[in-house]
Amino acid sequence: MITISEAKRLVQEHTPSARVETIPLAKAHGCTLAEDISAKEPSPRFTNSAMDGVTVRFAENTTAYKLIGESAAGNPFSLPFSQKLDEGDAVRISTGAVLPDGADTVIPIEDVEIQGENILVKKLVSKGQWVRVQGAEYPQGACVLRSQTALRPAHIALAAQCGYAELPVFAAPHLGLIATGTEIITQIKSPHPRFAHPLPEGEGFRIKPSPSGRGLGEGSRLREGQIYDANTPMLQAAIESAGGVCTMMHHVADSLQASIDALSEAANVCDIICTTGGVSVGEHDHIKEAAQRLGFETIFWRVRQKPGKPLFFAKRENTLLFGLPGNPVSTLMCFIHYVQPVIASMRGRTHAWRVVRARMSKNLVNSGGRAEFLRVRLEYSAQNSLPEISAMMPPLAIPLEKQESFMLTSLTEADGFVFLDIDAHLEEDAPIDVMLF
Repeated sequence: MITISEAKRLVQEHTPSARVETIPLAKAHGCTLAEDISAKEPSPRFTNSAMDGVTVRFAENTTAYKLIGESAAGNPFSLPFSQKLDEGDAVRISTGAVLPDGADTVIPIEDVEIQGENILVKKLVSKGQWVRVQGAEYPQGACVLRSQTALRPAHIALAAQCGYAELPVFAAPHLGLIATGTEIITQIKSPHPRFAHPLPEGEGFRIKPSPSGRGLGEGSRLREGQIYDANTPMLQAAIESAGGVCTMMHHVADSLQASIDALSEAANVCDIICTTGGVSVGEHDHIKEAAQRLGFETIFWRVRQKPGKPLFFAKRENTLLFGLPGNPVSTLMCFIHYVQPVIASMRGRTHAWRVVRARMSKNLVNSGGRAEFLRVRLEYSAQNSLPEISAMMPPLAIPLEKQESFMLTSLTEADGFVFLDIDAHLEEDAPIDVMLF
């Protein structure tokens, strides 16, 4: 049995390098840019007007101009024979339209009076006013987006403005889920469209029952000794939230051959395989043996932690296998601590917890021989609602009474968890970091 820090180190050490793919702009939101992006054109691309009005060549104290034409957005005004705009001449112009050669100033339409071809200026004019100069934002060739940028809508717009229809991004890893247990009954009748991602070979998204057909059915009524499958939909949501793509799901009965068949298929199409259950020491736990028969190298099995002690981690070439425990709290806690950082790394991101500084509500001693992820809720006093004193009044971290690994309410009723290392002793009111879910 290894420590949490050693387990995390080994997972990080065996995480494959991120893949790069080029995708359309419409699909790039939320992705991480894999290369620097340079401007194909300057911004603005040409000197243009920031207002509707008239454009002129500035002349001190000139209050009357002659209208000689119009420059509209997308339809510039051109002088013949490469001439430049003369002093005393004016061109009507729209916002975003090209300034004619020789023009250097825009007078807003509300500051002039137009009488046929005569334009009278009603307000003092400054040279260069309301003009957007070519390259004022950035020149051609400038780096406008850096590699590792998490792409938001504004980044997509900037890439489009620079002439890009596609962007190189870090590809989302494909994950497969295998829920083990003859007792499990799935409630999933059909995959939600947001999980209906194609497999690399072009095969469709699928949910398969146990190859043995024993005790597993779609939406079936529970018989004695059976339970509904909570782990699969939970991990589907966790994968999507972490930025991965769930490409296949299996439910397998407690059979070595069924486990081998499911793992074999998953290993051919997935970057990461997550199994639930079947990794402890019972005679019906077959995941470790199935993985070994398929050539997976065991990196570690069992971590000195609570919950999640029987975590199994293995690798075959670039495919990672996380054998998660079967109890749902253990399943999710292992996923967010070990699988989620891998997904982040493969998408070019850095995983980090959202942390709140709090105070322990009571004395805590961890004498159980394993580090513990203790689920807590945060209680804020009335004074904490005042921003000016909230930093002085951190919330109380109150451990939930029911902490067993099968109790999903220890997750739904918690705001986060505190980490209690082996032999840790926390006194009441001691400052503590709460990692938020």
